[in-house]
Amino acid sequence: MSFLKKIKDNVRDKSRDNFYRHLITLGVDVSLAERGAKEEKLFNPWHRRSLGIININSDSPISYINIIKRDRSKDSPPRWWYYFGIPSKTSKNKSDYIEIKSTRIKSFPVFGKVKSIRWGFNANGEILAETFTKDPEINSLSMDLGDIKVQSLHENFSGYSIELEFKGKKSKSTTLNINHWDTLNKIAKIFIENKKTNI
Repeated sequence: MSFLKKIKDNVRDKSRDNFYRHLITLGVDVSLAERGAKEEKLFNPWHRRSLGIININSDSPISYINIIKRDRSKDSPPRWWYYFGIPSKTSKNKSDYIEIKSTRIKSFPVFGKVKSIRWGFNANGEILAETFTKDPEINSLSMDLGDIKVQSLHENFSGYSIELEFKGKKSKSTTLNINHWDTLNKIAKIFIENKKTNI
């Protein structure tokens, strides 16, 4: 490796590499996709950038993970979003869009401990939000890791996406454990089964 390439590699954001290695330690069969994969465009507006795709090769409804970063600015720190892609045939009609997202309720604003989870939803997400509210594992996932948004995909992508922004003192993806991974797959299966009941 040349000196310039070595410097470039040293300053490169390694969030995808680190999460990839962490998933392997959990026993998940994964691989790094070549850069430029079409999935990198998922939830990737001009002011953010994809760090690349992790392919899930295990038997899982989650097919890939797109890691998106917003770089540090003068007024805000960097942020990372992890999008767990769930390919499935969904309607091309935007009126069928489903969205459910968690709000972490703290005992004291900003610095307090998370004491409960409230699930917000759009018109198509009420029944699924009720399911999430009653599921202790799904609530624990958001309490342990951070804010979660689940939504259906239409037009250029078909299926569903679970958005996770890791929160807390460490703010690192390596806090995800095998139980969290299983719960992410549970959420994916709930959405897929919901689609089947509405066909």
